[in-house]
Amino acid sequence: MKKKTTPQQKTGKKKTVARRKATNETFDPMRVMGISSAYWQSRVLHAGQRFDIFSRLRDRSATAAELAAETESDPRGMEILLITLTSMDLLTRKKERYKNTALTEMFLVKGSPRYQGGIVSMFDSWYDAWGDLYEAVKTGKPVVDKPHDQGPEAVRNYIYGMHYRALAQGDLLAKKINFSGRRQLIDIAGGPGTFCIKFCQRNPELSATVFDLPQTLEVTREIVESFGMTERITLKPGNYLEDSFGKGYDSLLLSSMFNQESPQVIKQIFRKAYEALDSKGMILIQDQMLNRDKTGPMLSALIGVNQLIHTPGGAAYSEKELADWMKEIGFRKIKPVPLPSPSPFTVLLGEKP
Repeated sequence: MKKKTTPQQKTGKKKTVARRKATNETFDPMRVMGISSAYWQSRVLHAGQRFDIFSRLRDRSATAAELAAETESDPRGMEILLITLTSMDLLTRKKERYKNTALTEMFLVKGSPRYQGGIVSMFDSWYDAWGDLYEAVKTGKPVVDKPHDQGPEAVRNYIYGMHYRALAQGDLLAKKINFSGRRQLIDIAGGPGTFCIKFCQRNPELSATVFDLPQTLEVTREIVESFGMTERITLKPGNYLEDSFGKGYDSLLLSSMFNQESPQVIKQIFRKAYEALDSKGMILIQDQMLNRDKTGPMLSALIGVNQLIHTPGGAAYSEKELADWMKEIGFRKIKPVPLPSPSPFTVLLGEKP
């Protein structure tokens, strides 16, 4: 005898069907696979960069056999690599000949004013370290030495990577920040000096100082000279963890340095910045910060992971956390500077009373 279905059972079945329908419509199992295998694409790009494929294809096309001969690599391996780069829209393929796309011509060909190859090489060099993420989470300790502990070539790759990364952001920030009436800027841990270069180019009355480690400044000097800015940009050797920033500046930049330090160290940096500035001096900070709820953006969260791997106390911080620490030290008139997409940075301005 067939049992009758109660109203409650009918309602339960409807909910189950609706849940299954929603699940099938909302979730794509390929998303899990995509996240799990995301490094495949990264490694293909890294290999293409190591073989200098994009610069070799500048203003020309070539077959896999030709590129294999030029790079002294295996023809089968080269063809597989080139097909995959084509599938990623980094190359085009016609009659077995490969060419750059507009994207690779702009960002991955040496000599392009927007060349990003240095930062691709930098991420390539971090690959092995990310393989030890599990160990970093277990111990809470970095799994590699800092770039400055790895020799001149690593420092050079790192600083040039920072330079290429900063070019577009420097142009954007130079348009957004008002330096009218200001004469002396100091960029703490300024690395390649790219922001000082861009700010000075846009503000003829402004001079700048790049404060960083001596081995970093050897690379900075090359970059500053290449822009013809040696008369307006001074290089000041120093360790921001140990040394004073000096005094007498009317503007001070702290860029992309907080997520590699602990909150205690960040407050010490803010104290030194406060001492270095004159009254009414402007402090400008920028970093890739988390939102107020610390639920994203994903890039900022991943930068936190990178700092876990590379540093003993770094993490990703929210805009509110950094603004609160600035206020605690004494800065006032703290406000964000809206930046258009695709800039991933959050910028805060403040003033020493």
